[in-house]
Amino acid sequence: MARITRYQNLEWLNFNSKSSKDYPIFINTTGYYDALSPFETYNSLGRDDYYLIYITDGQLSFNIDDNEHIAKKGSAIIFPPNYLYKYSGSSATRYLYAHFTGSYADKFLEECGFDNLPCIIENDFNVEIQNKFNLLINTFLLNESLSIQRCACLLQEILIDIYKDNEDKANSSLLKASLKYIHSFFTSKIEIPYLANLESLSNSRYVAVFKKQTGKSPNEYIIDLRLQLAKSLLDNTNMSIRQISERVGYNDQYFFSRLFKKHIGVSPQQYRKNK
Repeated sequence: MARITRYQNLEWLNFNSKSSKDYPIFINTTGYYDALSPFETYNSLGRDDYYLIYITDGQLSFNIDDNEHIAKKGSAIIFPPNYLYKYSGSSATRYLYAHFTGSYADKFLEECGFDNLPCIIENDFNVEIQNKFNLLINTFLLNESLSIQRCACLLQEILIDIYKDNEDKANSSLLKASLKYIHSFFTSKIEIPYLANLESLSNSRYVAVFKKQTGKSPNEYIIDLRLQLAKSLLDNTNMSIRQISERVGYNDQYFFSRLFKKHIGVSPQQYRKNK
């Protein structure tokens, strides 16, 4: 049920608000909010636990440290204990939420990079997170044997998924400059330090991020681009094997032929003959 103004009911907002060290992670309350009309929430007292919101439709406007922020569908917001939060939304706004505490809560959030609270984590919408949240709510309401432990596991999975989505998004944007360079100059000699410098990363970190995003190392990625071009030239031109080898970046024709056969399964000559 939507409430046009909820700040008048602090007792409702702070229902089950408590700090607990009895469990590593403990869910005080969880649920979903489906707005039927524009609303504003203002908790002038704050809660004793952490407050996680995951937006599934529409957007929320937040006031954090006297600055206005907009969080859209797919974004998550985490408020720390004793924070006087305030936010508002429209009739199109829907979100899932969980209030949690526990002896491991501080450390776990820090390990996920959510230690500078309050924070807004801007991601694309992930239906798997929504499904896990719904399972968390159902498990909490059923209150069966080991529900406390299962709820804790589900919440940690949700936070990890939010972290991973955000990391993947950040890493993807990191690679834009170097991928553009690779696709422009893959037939020339390309050094890893140069690519890493484009993204302001160390060599090892760049290679790790690149492989996570593409499934290949930078060198493997460049080889694939060269061989795709080589196949196109074999299919569509009368260029000699030597000319093609030099065109795609290999001065040694025999090295190129061995590399081609290793990756494609046949030699350049046989590939052209088969076509």
